[in-house]
Amino acid sequence: MTLVIASLGFGAVTSVPILLKPLARYWETGASTIALVHTSAMFGAAIGSLVLGRMLDRFGFFRIAMLAATATGLGLLLAASAQNLLTLYLAYGVLIGGIGQGAFFSPLTAAVSQWFDRHRALALTIAASGQSVGGLALPPLMRWGADAFGWRATLVAYGLVAGLALVACAFAFRRAPPPHAAPPDLSGTGEAGLSEARGGFLMLGLCMALSNHASFMVIGHLTAFGEEQGFAPAAAAALVSALLGVTLVPRLFAGQLSHRLGRYRTLLAMSVLLVFGMAWLATAQGPVAITVGVVLIGLGFGGYMPGYAILVREMFPAAQAGRRIAEIYSFGFVAAGIGSWTSGWLRDLTGGYAIPFLVAACSAGLGAAGLLRLREHLRSI
Repeated sequence: MTLVIASLGFGAVTSVPILLKPLARYWETGASTIALVHTSAMFGAAIGSLVLGRMLDRFGFFRIAMLAATATGLGLLLAASAQNLLTLYLAYGVLIGGIGQGAFFSPLTAAVSQWFDRHRALALTIAASGQSVGGLALPPLMRWGADAFGWRATLVAYGLVAGLALVACAFAFRRAPPPHAAPPDLSGTGEAGLSEARGGFLMLGLCMALSNHASFMVIGHLTAFGEEQGFAPAAAAALVSALLGVTLVPRLFAGQLSHRLGRYRTLLAMSVLLVFGMAWLATAQGPVAITVGVVLIGLGFGGYMPGYAILVREMFPAAQAGRRIAEIYSFGFVAAGIGSWTSGWLRDLTGGYAIPFLVAACSAGLGAAGLLRLREHLRSI
């Protein structure tokens, strides 16, 4: 059920990048303007995850899930009927992003973590795999639907199906999680360990932001990039499916890698892989080279996203799980929104995606460098 929830919730937000070209043509505007719709959703998710993460620690996930399921369905229907861009911004920023994605990523991840001790890393990676499953299946369907029936009809259909399915899946969280033992201190000295964890938390959030800024500079425009490279619309949308689908591989094995290499080393390795993928894609020519770059980025993105939650969950007590995981992912949400807009602005400015993707590679590199600076704080985890 968690996998279905994450897949449908992520699909709702990702509908903007997938439909970027049809939306830009309909509203007769540039890529940066439509990218701002995705930015509003990410900013909304950042704020929503902070609020809903704190509510999770007090009220549990069931009520939050019911609210978010309703908001996602209504938000998609409102977006489908929008007569101006402001309505589109509000639908995605408040309902789909703020309440929907705000609940169905950080609080969902934290809620799952409260059910597991021994196999927590595996459970978190499965929950995060919703991005992979939803990203693999939904982009071609959405792009095909937009070409065949129009973007409004596509959003209406998705809103009805997703809204009802999310409400049904929310009932899996009616029961409260079982009690569990507190995680070990980092330093073995109680409060000193927590103080050390807090000391590195802001820097860790900055690293998350830089990596996510890079990732969504690409994800937010990959379909449009593919179309400009000569791919048919459905084939261009399949690039997003390939990127998000391949994230399933590191997410399924992230738990095992974390146990073998350590959580910090696994996160660092995935962040470095993201840098290589970004640099490759920025200079790629032809379908094969582009696909290789997309796969490398997908592997890095798929590994580092749950990696941050796994790391943070080990750094703080279970009672702070909802708040701390929401806080670390709020950095990522804000950066994702900025990245999506930045890429659109640079594309409109330069007339192509070579410069935006080079900037993405630099951002990912800074994120990996930041993790290296944290090795004294985190290498024991």
